[in-house]
Order: sequence, then C-alpha cells, then structure tokens
Amino acid sequence: MYKKILTIFLSVIIFCMGCSGSRISSVKNKEPEVKSVLNEIRLLVDENINGKEILIDIPSYIYIEGKKAILVNPGNKLFFSAANGLIHLNIKDKFLEADNFQIFPKDTTQFLTYNMMRFRGSLKVINNSDSVAVVNTVDLESYLKGVIPKEMPLGKGEEYFQALKAFAICARTYSLNKLTRNGENFDLFIDTRDQVYGGVDAEKEISNKAVDETKGLVLTYEGKIARVFYHSTCGGRTEKVQNVFKGDPIPYLQGVEDGNPPYCSISPSFNWEEIYTQDLFAGRLRQTGLIDSEYYSIDTVEIMSRFASGRVKELKIDLLSYKDERRSVFIFGNNIRSIIRTANNKSILKSNWFDLSVDENKNVIISGRGYGHGVGLCQWGAIDQSKLGYDFKKILLHYFPGTNISYLND
Repeated sequence: MYKKILTIFLSVIIFCMGCSGSRISSVKNKEPEVKSVLNEIRLLVDENINGKEILIDIPSYIYIEGKKAILVNPGNKLFFSAANGLIHLNIKDKFLEADNFQIFPKDTTQFLTYNMMRFRGSLKVINNSDSVAVVNTVDLESYLKGVIPKEMPLGKGEEYFQALKAFAICARTYSLNKLTRNGENFDLFIDTRDQVYGGVDAEKEISNKAVDETKGLVLTYEGKIARVFYHSTCGGRTEKVQNVFKGDPIPYLQGVEDGNPPYCSISPSFNWEEIYTQDLFAGRLRQTGLIDSEYYSIDTVEIMSRFASGRVKELKIDLLSYKDERRSVFIFGNNIRSIIRTANNKSILKSNWFDLSVDENKNVIISGRGYGHGVGLCQWGAIDQSKLGYDFKKILLHYFPGTNISYLND
C-alpha cells in the first residue's frame, strides 16, 4: 500500500515540476533496480547531514529506493531530514519520503560534489538512527586511487613506484576485509578510522598507475584474504599483531627486522623527541581519568618491560600528592600513545618505542623512534626498498612472510 501511495504521490510531484518550469524533469524508469556488486565499496562520507544542503552542480538522477525517478539540473538544492525510520527530501518546496535516496551523475564521466569534495560513483542518503547519513558507493579500484595519495608519500618520478604498488595491494586487501562490516550500511570510514580517502581531487597520475598495474591483486594466506596492517615507520623492526590488536597470533604478522641498517631510517620520523613539564605530563593522566586530582605531581616514570621488538610493554608512573600520598599508575602497550600524546597535544604519541628521562628541571623527556603501531607494512621501509630497486612482490613478502600475492578471481 505504501509503495502504491508513494508512486502516485511521486507522479503528481513530477507532473507539477514539469508544469512550473522547474529545472527538474522526470525520467522514464527503464533501468533495473540499483544493485551492489562485489567490487563496490560503500564509504561513510557524513554521519549526520541534518540541517545541511546538497547543492547539485551537474545534471543528476535521483533514485528512490533503487529506482530512477527524477532528473535534477544544476542549481537545485536538496534538503534531507530523518523521522520515523524514513528519509524526507525537500526540493523546491516539494516533499518526498522514502527508505533511501540515491544520487547519480547523468554523465558518468562527471563527478558529484559534497562538502567541497568530488566523488566518483553515487551518493546514497540513508536513515542512520533517525539522523541522515551520506554513503558514497564507488568501485574498488577508483576508491584506491583516492586513498593512496592521502596515505602514502608519492616521491618524484617513479622512485617510489614499487612501494606504491605494494601499498595498493595492501589497501585493496584491507578494503576487502571490511566489506562485511556487521550490522552496518557502509563498509569503510573515509578518515583514520579506516583509510583516509580524498575523492577525485586527491588522485595523482603515479598512484593511479600503481592501482592500474596491480588491479585485482591481493595478499592471501592459505587461500584466504590476508589480514593486513600498515604504518609509517617501524623504527627498525615491525611488531607482533597480538601485542597491538586484540586476537590470536597471525603467522605472517609476527614481526620482521626492517633491514640492517633499517630501511625506514630515511623516514623523517625515524627518531623524534617530546618534552613535557611535570604539570603537562600529569595533566594527560587526569584527562584520561587515570588520576582524579590536580594535586598529584610526577615523582618517577619508569619503563617496567618491553616487547621483544623494543617497544614499551608496561610504563609505571609514580605520583606524589601535596599530602605526601603516593600512588602508581600503569599504562600498557599501544595505549601509551593515546594517553601520553605529543607535547603539543595535536596527536597521539608517534610510537611506543622510546626511552625516557627526567632533566634537572623535572621535565619528562621521551626519546623515540618510529611512527605508528608497527604492525605489517612499514611505508618508509617499503619506499627505501623501492629506491634500492626491489619490486613490489619482494617488498610485500618481506613484511608479510608466508603470504601469497593472488588475483581476486583465481
């Protein structure tokens, strides 16, 4: 009954738009319903667009629940809201409601724009717990072209090219592992929660070439898609996956020596230093709820244990209150990075591979190496290997020993 009412209502709206001279025209619905295919990726572009508008800047089709319905010309604004499990669309004072709406460019060589970012594929507007979310559906290879320049240094010419090809395979493999995000209507975030995606305008010729030349290639282990991780700079040795992420050991993620000397020593973050005043260091513990009083000061900071790689496993901080009350706080593994953070508080600590000391002014000095969690592919290590003439296969098998490079359809 609802579908019948929607169809009648939509017909009236389209007729009225045609009579009023609106720049929106109807489209005969000859195409089948829109369906997802294996190589499509659904990207969560915006988690809540209530109160925002989508300005149409190229001729675009609006699909209603998978069926082509309206042609919208440039200059029209779409306003969406959510209520009672449905999406409501307001366009030129005309109102539609449905389970979802999808926007496609009329000319597939053109790109949709949202939040000053151009996207390949389509934009789908969905109900996300009574808020309005926008999901970009794009083919896997095009998605990767918008990822690599945001996640990987590109270098000059083709000096980094083999590293870019290795990374393209990593990013493709990572993406496929996210295709079944349970209970969600999207596959990947477009920020650091997954892989940073910059859309069409992020694409570069050299990284597009790396994607094209590795099309369909993924890392596998015993016939299954491998779990992959990557980071900027390992500092000399990659880390065992179970020391950073929850779960059982994975044979091909048990840490490898990066080289002797380390390949990633060319990284600008191979060595680094952070300096904290007493108040600043104690403040980080308060901000994360490890202490609940401003009357504690740092007495001593001590590394209690390390993983075999050299990264800090357990950090002990002894505190002293103004009443001479003592207490100790313990921080473990990769959590150290998100609790201590950088001195300027702009990001988490570069890594948990460090030494520390206290100077004559009671400042805490952290002298570290590497950037990232240390698991899987070391990006700067891969770059140096590319500069040394190693091909992408050798680079990948160095960081993921025991895996295979396979075609998706094999």
